[in-house]
Amino acid sequence: MRGARLLVRRKESGMKTFNICSLALICTLYGTGISASDLGAILGGSSDHFKKALPGQSIRLPVDHGAHPDYRSEWWYLTGNLKDEQGRDYGMQWTLFRQGIEQQIKTDNPWLTPQLWLAQFAITDLSKGSHQQDERTSRQGPGLAGARGGEYWLKEWVLASQGKALFPATLKVQSKAGDLDVQVSAAKPAVLQGKAGYSEKSPGNASFYYSYPRLIISGTLTLDGETRTVSGEGWFDHEWSSSVLAEWQSGWDWFSLQFEDGRELMLFRLRTKAGHANPENRYGILIERDGSSRVLNPAQIRLTPGKTWRGPKGQAYPIEWQLKAGDMRLSIQARQPDQAMTGRFDYWEGAVSVSGDASGVGYLEMTGY
Repeated sequence: MRGARLLVRRKESGMKTFNICSLALICTLYGTGISASDLGAILGGSSDHFKKALPGQSIRLPVDHGAHPDYRSEWWYLTGNLKDEQGRDYGMQWTLFRQGIEQQIKTDNPWLTPQLWLAQFAITDLSKGSHQQDERTSRQGPGLAGARGGEYWLKEWVLASQGKALFPATLKVQSKAGDLDVQVSAAKPAVLQGKAGYSEKSPGNASFYYSYPRLIISGTLTLDGETRTVSGEGWFDHEWSSSVLAEWQSGWDWFSLQFEDGRELMLFRLRTKAGHANPENRYGILIERDGSSRVLNPAQIRLTPGKTWRGPKGQAYPIEWQLKAGDMRLSIQARQPDQAMTGRFDYWEGAVSVSGDASGVGYLEMTGY
């Protein structure tokens, strides 16, 4: 996904996205010729030997911060809304994906490790209306990419913990989109999505999934040769699975919202393909100031898209939304229309602003358009 992250969620399940960037990596390195329309064959997961996410298993932190190579797909995802010392605003996205190409094998040869990796990075300069992105791929190889011991890297793009816990950490990226060197700390503890971290996407398909809903970010951002001091707040997700996609789902709209009053709201809708009778899936979770959370009644979540913006290939991405979640009514608007990702797969991922019964900022991801 980070060319389009495909997620599937069922009501009362936790959420996030399946990242088809991992699929792009397979296509790039191995020339499979698989297209985005073949995702069902990749995400169904019924014909291989990878483990499947099953209920009754517990997420154990900090152990589960690392990689899970017995599962086919995994991603670590960090976004943020930042501001520099001159008051200029930015959106940022860093994501690391792992994709197993066969069941994990025991070998002393690091070149035979059957794991492929992709990293993506994007900076939106809201004062200029620009959106720049970069991505890199690698075999796992002898230290070329990986996730272990609180360190997550693909070559020189590195998120590194500063202790036993995941946060505080440093994120360092040097890319054609810009350079980022920031400290990241957690203002709230991790939230286990779905049922204690078990996130059912559709019958027989699930993942393990947790989030850090409010991060404090500070450091430097270099764009066009100018280094500026930046600070702001971010969101972090980690999810792993071997089977997530139902063939009757077309894509999703996913929101991570951080309110000025100290609460957060994460929600999504999974769209159903035209002509299929399956219902649209919706999920929402409200995180209180003290870090406690409650899952919203899916029947009380209503997302209504408004004005659209045409992507590079003519996709009509909704950049304005009306949301009703229980007794809360919100207006959500892209902080700038052009935040489309145009790597190996096309999707929209960008900073948004929130107004209405609560105000704040967040991130929106749209796939399958």
